[in-house]
Amino acid sequence: MDHTGVRTNRGEAGEGGIQGFLWLGVFALLLYACWNVAPIYVANYNLADKLNQICRSPRGTVKDEMIVDLIMKEVRENDLDPYIERTCFKVTTLETSRRIVCEYERSEKVLPGVSHTFHFSLNADQPLIY
Repeated sequence: MDHTGVRTNRGEAGEGGIQGFLWLGVFALLLYACWNVAPIYVANYNLADKLNQICRSPRGTVKDEMIVDLIMKEVRENDLDPYIERTCFKVTTLETSRRIVCEYERSEKVLPGVSHTFHFSLNADQPLIY
């Protein structure tokens, strides 16, 4: 109580400040990690979506080598060419369907001083359009 008889909270002033800064730091690190990791997954998702579209190309007019050329164009557009080579793709065309399989790894910095290797396995299997 102060000299007027009113209870004050002077002993509580500033308490939790350090804890608040720690949580703010944890939140900032989490945000930083998401900022670095999200583009990796977005690029992989875009490539997987494009593989499904390319997989449906007509069998008679688009040969397997042309399929790989189309895929590599998408790889370059998504800036994945440092991680994916032509030999990563296995294209199998059957009578009524086509399958494209690819596995690749991508190492990126997640946090300052912390790198992680992401392993992706893409598998597109679609019926052919005639």
